[in-house]
Amino acid sequence: MNAEKSFTLIDVLVGTFLVLIVFLGIFGAYQLGLKVVGLSKNKITAVAIANKKIEQIRNLPYESIGVQGEFPDGDLEKVSTAVFNNIEYKIETRVDFVVDSADGISSPDDDCPNDYKKAQVKISWPGRFSGEVILTTDIIPKNLAQECAEAGGILSVSVFDAYGVMVSSPLIEIKDSETGQTLKTATPVEGKHYFSLSPATYKVVVSKANYSSEQTYGSGESYGGKIIVTPENPHPIVLEGQLTEISFSIDKVSSMTVETRGAKGAGYPVIHNVTLTLRGAKKIGLDVNEDPIYKYFQNQITDGPGQVKISNLEWDSYSFSVISPDLDLVEIESPPGAETIQPVGLVPDTSLNVRLVLEAENSLLVTVQDIVSGEPVFSAQVRLYNTDLGYDNTQYTDEKGQTYFIPLEIADYDLQAQAQGYSSLLTQVSVSGDTTKLVKLEQVE
Repeated sequence: MNAEKSFTLIDVLVGTFLVLIVFLGIFGAYQLGLKVVGLSKNKITAVAIANKKIEQIRNLPYESIGVQGEFPDGDLEKVSTAVFNNIEYKIETRVDFVVDSADGISSPDDDCPNDYKKAQVKISWPGRFSGEVILTTDIIPKNLAQECAEAGGILSVSVFDAYGVMVSSPLIEIKDSETGQTLKTATPVEGKHYFSLSPATYKVVVSKANYSSEQTYGSGESYGGKIIVTPENPHPIVLEGQLTEISFSIDKVSSMTVETRGAKGAGYPVIHNVTLTLRGAKKIGLDVNEDPIYKYFQNQITDGPGQVKISNLEWDSYSFSVISPDLDLVEIESPPGAETIQPVGLVPDTSLNVRLVLEAENSLLVTVQDIVSGEPVFSAQVRLYNTDLGYDNTQYTDEKGQTYFIPLEIADYDLQAQAQGYSSLLTQVSVSGDTTKLVKLEQVE
């Protein structure tokens, strides 16, 4: 007797799954092919538009090669559009003078610093297969007379790190000092760039990813809520036929973790919610009273564990002061355990730990222990209050079973302690000077 052959449900599911994998792969390849074809088609059109524009630029008289209303001024439109195959292509044109050090860079070495022009044409398009194409060309003057026909000056920008070494590929932005509009940018590999500019005053901004930033400032600008009267690094002025040099220092940013603690003799107990001021030594300039305007000057508040982490700090020398009333800064340790003095130096690309040791005229250190074992009770809730003084504060014990109340007034306080698995305890404590209190909790059966 022959057994009939048939497919089980598992056979059908496995077969269906394999067919789906095959067809999904084919569909994905088809979609990718469409994208490649569409992008290639648009890119070919964009290259053709860019080449046409480049040829138009090459056929213009040398003195006419420039963007209308910019430097160098000329006959070219900054932005225009062209439509092909129902796609609108955006055409952006930019022309810059190029300063070539081969024949000197400024007077008296070079009476005509603008050696030749570099034109850039950028074609971009939107849609499903969006993209962009950029072409550039150099236009050389026929003779010295043509080279010298256009006026202007040179702004040399150099970017160093904290150790005086050139920073590779920083972003240098030249802006209008009045409007803030970006006029020219460069990312020189060697860290130095010569900008050919019309005579005027310019704002310069230097930056790089994960680095600090620097810029120039003008008198009357605002920084940190203060008006700059005398800037430390003023906007440079470019003069006709002259070289203006300016330099900046940027480097990798760092971080700092600041913790607030009580005295060493008490075991450095945590002090919560302390407001402190961190101030760097670098200055932006002077205000109307000739007081310094610091580049970094901010308030910070320590959290539950009594610390605050401050990121994106540039290398500098930092000073600390405590704003919280009735708290005095008596010692600084960096790293914790090693006493130091202010200001505390922070070098580039590091993480620094700083401990601020504080004291007050009156404080209370509470230690919560298990009544049987004497072991510290972690995360016990301790409430200290005095209704007459309007004081009511709740804190939690650390791994040592301790919490520190500071600052306090001389008075009698109610103290309530409770923890999960323990019975609560209500007692009183008299605070005068540096007071300690041992609280023992009984486990609940």
